[in-house]
Amino acid sequence: MSIIQYMKRGTLSYAISGMLALGTLTGCKEVKTETSKVLHENATVIARIYAPSRHDTEIGLRAIGGKGAGSIGVDFGGNIGIDIGGRLQISSSTVPEKYGAVFKCQHGTFTSQGSDKKHKSLYEKLQEGQEVDVTYQEIYRTTYKDIDNDGKRIWWEEF
Repeated sequence: MSIIQYMKRGTLSYAISGMLALGTLTGCKEVKTETSKVLHENATVIARIYAPSRHDTEIGLRAIGGKGAGSIGVDFGGNIGIDIGGRLQISSSTVPEKYGAVFKCQHGTFTSQGSDKKHKSLYEKLQEGQEVDVTYQEIYRTTYKDIDNDGKRIWWEEF
């Protein structure tokens, strides 16, 4: 048997051994994304946000594509552009307008912003200093782990 055949045969057993060792070291744990019930809080509008649409054109480094001047490539920001030689390309992108508001509540400040109709409507309806009732849900990740190996997973926080 050649060394390559021996290594191919042994790779599967090494992979299985590695997975078993990893499972033993980490224990059986399960991470779930969970949401709270609907919560309400009083808040004050401290600012409204409007950023107009704009068109950006820039020269930057090409990440992929481009086989010489005039060919198409993609820069590191994911923008498609035209290769101008070397590793450079001219890219253009359009940034849509954004609407939103900054709120202050008992827990601090937060922002709601976006380019959709919902955020435009929110921007148009709200005024600075206005008192509002904010409805939200908390999203969090919970780790469940069998810490005493009894087959039951309980909530567990790792530090």
